[in-house]
Amino acid sequence: MTVTSQAPPPAPAPASPQGRAARLVRRAPSGARPYLELLRLDRPVGAWLLVVPGWIALGATAGPRDGVLLGLLLLVFGVLSRGAACGLNDVLDARFDARVPRTAGRPVASGRLAAGRALVLCVAVGAVAPLVMGFWSVEAVVWAAVGAPLAAVYPYMKRVTHWPHVWLGLTINWTVPLVYVLLTGGLGRGGWVLYGALICWAVGTDVIYACQDREADVRAGVRSAAVLLGRRSRVLVGGVYAGCVVLLAWFGAVAGLGPLYWPGLCVVAGQLGWQVWRANPADAGACGRAFGTNPLCGLLILVAVLAGRVGTLG
Repeated sequence: MTVTSQAPPPAPAPASPQGRAARLVRRAPSGARPYLELLRLDRPVGAWLLVVPGWIALGATAGPRDGVLLGLLLLVFGVLSRGAACGLNDVLDARFDARVPRTAGRPVASGRLAAGRALVLCVAVGAVAPLVMGFWSVEAVVWAAVGAPLAAVYPYMKRVTHWPHVWLGLTINWTVPLVYVLLTGGLGRGGWVLYGALICWAVGTDVIYACQDREADVRAGVRSAAVLLGRRSRVLVGGVYAGCVVLLAWFGAVAGLGPLYWPGLCVVAGQLGWQVWRANPADAGACGRAFGTNPLCGLLILVAVLAGRVGTLG
């Protein structure tokens, strides 16, 4: 059933530049654009934040040959599963999104795409995503599919708790246990520590993201740590980012990473500290810009891990 409204849909907030991906989506046929936007193919930052944790786990566990193949599979899996999860989130949250300026232009919230069609696309893409891992093994398909219910529940968390960011952290980093189980047979202490570190990172990034919409979320009745804490959100972000750095240091020791890991970790700590300084909860634009640097932060963690393994890869 097509979503309709008696009044014209609210105009979306001016979008920040999204780079090449956004330009490609804008050039797509008009009939295809709502579907591409539903899957967030015009905004790849979130996909990178899902893929990079798996790559970090690969950097800690895989040899070059396995790393390249499984890394490519994780890239495709991440883009598809993130698109399906975002689309489902849009369908379930359409009435909330329509009341928030930054999200009012999304395809379902604005009425450009029928909720039923959007749901069919999400289910289809979500079903295909784990099957991509079949190029690795049947076990990989099973582990990839296990993460799907976590993603499906996430849209409801913001309705019942101010801490949906923790659930997102568990979900968006699911590729870490997936990689560890596939390549080492289990998480082990190193896998658990890395998973915990990246959950802390994800919680901080998502709180920064939520600060962009705090006032509109209050009016719409959406819950988040940003709504609960207001200007004190920066203290929370600083705390979980500090936890991330401490856990990454512990991971370096547990994983036996070499001396080149530690300068890289210092760079990561500096980047996270810059985010805390830059992400003023009262300035939505500053929070958006700080959030947008997190793919770089993830790649810095990956480089640090790979540098720490110099001499051990083979």
